[in-house]
Amino acid sequence: MKKIISLIGLFIITAWISSCGNNNNDNAQLNTACPAGTTYYNGSCYTNTGAIVGSAGYTYSNGFYADNYSGTSSLRIVNGAKMQEFFKLAMGVCDRAANNYGQASCQSYIGGQMDMIIQFPTTGINSLLATFIAKPAYNPHINYSAQLPSGWGMLGLALGWTTGIYIPDPKQYYGAYRNPLQLEMPVSLINNSVGFSANGYGDYWTGYNRTKLTIEVPQGKAQDYQLPFIFKIQDVPAAQGVMTRCRTVNCGL
Repeated sequence: MKKIISLIGLFIITAWISSCGNNNNDNAQLNTACPAGTTYYNGSCYTNTGAIVGSAGYTYSNGFYADNYSGTSSLRIVNGAKMQEFFKLAMGVCDRAANNYGQASCQSYIGGQMDMIIQFPTTGINSLLATFIAKPAYNPHINYSAQLPSGWGMLGLALGWTTGIYIPDPKQYYGAYRNPLQLEMPVSLINNSVGFSANGYGDYWTGYNRTKLTIEVPQGKAQDYQLPFIFKIQDVPAAQGVMTRCRTVNCGL
């Protein structure tokens, strides 16, 4: 049963992504460390199945971090609806079923812990690596996670039980799970070169693969100790704060 559902779901995902085409950023050209369709993680390039393609063309080291729990930096959500969409479609960590409860709900991530990290390459290439890590809100007394299919999903399961042919739930999200989510983004100078902006799109295998994401530093440079930033989704501010220079190797990743 699970194999049939997985195969049908994979077919739908492949057909949907194939129809999306390639994404291009009009502001800058990005010479990525990994081939198109693969993901950079800690110096290696991976396929969607987790297989290593090879070493990245270059690595990222110098970096900054922001979080909402350590007290050594700051990260504040300013648009909850946009961030819930980001947690679901860009990272795939929540709201994957038609009905989601507890830690399976994206609302839980709004009140949870989040890290946003940017790292610059060791070469002179104008790009950065953005890493997003999210955890749901934690209750010291009780935590639960539950998901239920839609009515059509229930009918699909009933059909599968009686005929052996399972129809996927149309309300189910089938995009990739990315936590941490790492994205290579080209960097452009802004505000008369006193700040910079990194622009890119979501991971190729997610529902955000055509959605513009921006990390904007109105004033600051890679040599600074702290960087004020705004995280934008489709040019709409979704989070903001102040990043602090990493004190650990590879920013602790």
